[in-house]
Amino acid sequence: MTFPTSFEKPAATVQPVKWRAQLPDVIDLSNPPVGAFDAFADLISGESDLPYAMVNIFGSLPGKQLFVGLSNPTTIDLPQAERTMPAATHGWCPEVVDRRGSLVLHDTLAYAQFSTNPVIDEFGIRTYMGAPLLDKRAGRVWGTVCAIGPNPRHRATARSSRLLIEYHRDLLMDAIFERTRLH
Repeated sequence: MTFPTSFEKPAATVQPVKWRAQLPDVIDLSNPPVGAFDAFADLISGESDLPYAMVNIFGSLPGKQLFVGLSNPTTIDLPQAERTMPAATHGWCPEVVDRRGSLVLHDTLAYAQFSTNPVIDEFGIRTYMGAPLLDKRAGRVWGTVCAIGPNPRHRATARSSRLLIEYHRDLLMDAIFERTRLH
């Protein structure tokens, strides 16, 4: 499989809007619109060509990451992710939240500081791309959008992966700010 080294935003008329139509007028992060966020995670999974994608909220459940949007693989040879995961020890989204910036790992084993993460062994994850969900109105990060997969990618895909995940982050945050208010 080849991966592009540049990324162009999809045309607005081509974008699936199923997830956007499911957003309520008020989003309560303690009772999020899972259907809308699952559809958005499916969009990220499809466009990134990675089997897992998540809209991840921090702080709703103490010590846990909450995947309010989850796209699991459709093939039976890969494990299914749960809706929660330990916040401090699993995955790379805690790093994205802490740094308030995007992170792309074309091969998780190529980076010493990220290569011992339990998700590598538990799910066989070798590729990660994540961007923080920045609430610019309140000046805080309330989670991430991310996509992960079991196959490493060529280093040349890092820039296009970052552009792709940041585009989807901005798409989600713009829709939330335009259509809803956070509660």
